[in-house]
Amino acid sequence: MKKLIKTTTLFSLLVAGIFALTSFATDSLPKTFTDLLTRTNMVFESPDSVASTPLIYTHAISYEYAIKYPHKNFEVRYDVKPSDNAWKEYELHKKEIKKGDINTNPDSTCLSAFQTIILNVSGTLPNVTEFDKTSVKQEFNADWGGTVAVVPRKEFAQNYKYCMIVALHKSHKGDAYIFFLSDSPDGFNESVATVFHALKFKAY
Repeated sequence: MKKLIKTTTLFSLLVAGIFALTSFATDSLPKTFTDLLTRTNMVFESPDSVASTPLIYTHAISYEYAIKYPHKNFEVRYDVKPSDNAWKEYELHKKEIKKGDINTNPDSTCLSAFQTIILNVSGTLPNVTEFDKTSVKQEFNADWGGTVAVVPRKEFAQNYKYCMIVALHKSHKGDAYIFFLSDSPDGFNESVATVFHALKFKAY
């Protein structure tokens, strides 16, 4: 089993203690989701053991696609955020910047953006476990990644009690957030492992 899933599995086991390949065809995915995948240079491939499930709209956080196991309460939600518009604004302001102005490089905000997501989902801000850079590059073609486990707010999670969030970042492309939700820690690691690499950046 690959390095990142080992890290995540160990992390999930710790959380559980505290809490006591057939791909979808691209044209079968929602256009709103595929458009974001294209802009972020990502690809989505999911096992045939899961199926798409309706989105739940909340004030806490938005996401564009979700899959669910048919015979257990385990759901995975995907939020993809391309950075193309942010880079256009950055380059424009770089030409017009005046002394004392702040113009933040979009690639420098991946951790703080992830922390905002965590806070919105759970109302708490635990430490993020960052992935090994070599492993996250090999497995997701990403430049940075991290994970955290939280007790999610009911508004976002509905009846799910456990949530693990994975963040992925690619320079000049954007970010993706993956929410693994379950109503029980039993079998959590196995459910995560099946879909862990479904979303990744394309290799150049």
